[in-house]
Amino acid sequence: MIESIVAGSVTGSSYAILAVCVVVVYRLVGVLNFGQAALGAFGAYACYAMLGSGIPLPVAVLLGLATAAALAGCAGWVLARWFGEPTTTVRAVVSAVLLVVLLSVGFRLFGDSPRVMPSLVPGVSFELGGVRISLTTVVALAATLLVAGGSTLVSRHTRLGVRLEAMSERPTTVQLLGVNVRLLASGVWAATGAFSALALLLVAPTRNPTFETMSFFVVPALAAGLLGAFSNVWVAAAGGLVIGALEGAGARIDVIADYRGAIPFVVIIAALIWLRRREVWDASR
Repeated sequence: MIESIVAGSVTGSSYAILAVCVVVVYRLVGVLNFGQAALGAFGAYACYAMLGSGIPLPVAVLLGLATAAALAGCAGWVLARWFGEPTTTVRAVVSAVLLVVLLSVGFRLFGDSPRVMPSLVPGVSFELGGVRISLTTVVALAATLLVAGGSTLVSRHTRLGVRLEAMSERPTTVQLLGVNVRLLASGVWAATGAFSALALLLVAPTRNPTFETMSFFVVPALAAGLLGAFSNVWVAAAGGLVIGALEGAGARIDVIADYRGAIPFVVIIAALIWLRRREVWDASR
């Protein structure tokens, strides 16, 4: 059981990184991005396409991350240019449309067959406390901590972070002060697009997924982000890891093994009930 939980932490790390990206985009740009994982999937599949053309793995990875960043940056610029003023609900609908478009284009370009993905990390492992732990697990967890910690440091302790926080609260005022809001928003989207591609590149060799299944990794990411009320990156990251661990543990339990895909939806329902109950408690004080 413990080994299954540890194995699930690789998938959980990808959920966690995607959740952090979702939270960052929501906090700083005001968009609940349903296409977050699909943007990363484009970068991952672009990487594998380049590998098939004979490009070395390190170069292909960098080009795949750049592809996801460029595509996400363009999507962010479009939303900032034409949907900067509408409500959060309207922008969420636009991001859902983005997901549908990406799924359609991805299906056309990459098909719907699972692919065997090469690992970015050497396939070595070590034993700790009687549990076999792979290097991929360690790297995935380290990447989660770096992404969550890096986003926190940038937002709280840098001049760029101050501008981004101000943009999220008073975009018109920031623009009047001479700050290029569209460029900042596009940069946020581009950075989260690259991190999303990295998350999927780490987990893909253990899952051999299709483009569609990669794109729907956004569901557990949204569930994890909801646990942090789309404002706390650390709670979102922890939620992603927990969901991955629950899926890993569920694989060893026959009763729920075939229903592991429902775990994120259970988390979403539980989080919504908890948030609603907390609002009632706060109102009654």
